[in-house]
Amino acid sequence: MAQAKRKSTNKKAPIKILVIITLALVIVMGALFFVVNSGGNTTAVGQAPSVEDVPTTGDEDAPVSIVEFGDYKCPACGDWDSEIVPQLYDDYVDAGDASLSFYNYIGFGEESLLASLSAHSIYEETPDQFWGYHHALMQHAGQQGSQVTTDLLLDLAEEHAPDMDQDELEDAIINQEAMPQIEEDHSVIEEFDVEATPTIMINDQVIDDPFDYDAIQETIDEELAAADS
Repeated sequence: MAQAKRKSTNKKAPIKILVIITLALVIVMGALFFVVNSGGNTTAVGQAPSVEDVPTTGDEDAPVSIVEFGDYKCPACGDWDSEIVPQLYDDYVDAGDASLSFYNYIGFGEESLLASLSAHSIYEETPDQFWGYHHALMQHAGQQGSQVTTDLLLDLAEEHAPDMDQDELEDAIINQEAMPQIEEDHSVIEEFDVEATPTIMINDQVIDDPFDYDAIQETIDEELAAADS
């Protein structure tokens, strides 16, 4: 009986070896996949999000599309808007090399929603004044201890989007008139599996650290070089 048991064990040995080899191949292939799809500073996702009907500043036909998935109540988004965006304007957007677009992410409940409703409404009615309002809202809404109210949104609009009728804006916020656009944003956010804000995409590359401006520059320059080749 002991001899029979040893023969049975020997028959299983090649199977164990095959399993080990298979697992090793899976690990190697997974590592190769990660290397191909993650350049160290970025992760390729295969396609760039559409910016049609999305707030966009700069040349919409620019070879580089920079997309921010952000939340007006997100403090880090406010920091990104004040620290990184001005550099993007100076280095790329104003020169026509890149465009900058914004998708609304609702991550902080009702206050995020109120801010997004107001911003979308201003974009629909007075698009030329959207970005001034957007930047002001980013700086106010995400501050520690700040509270987003309809009164705050109307005050910011009066200063930064003066052509927007105050009564119309208030009605648009109360009646959630921009909800279809916010739901469209949410669909794209789900499509690209965005789970944190700010998430920054440069064409089809997700920036691993949105505050690493060197990595952002390197990625944009590579995309510009590829467009020229």
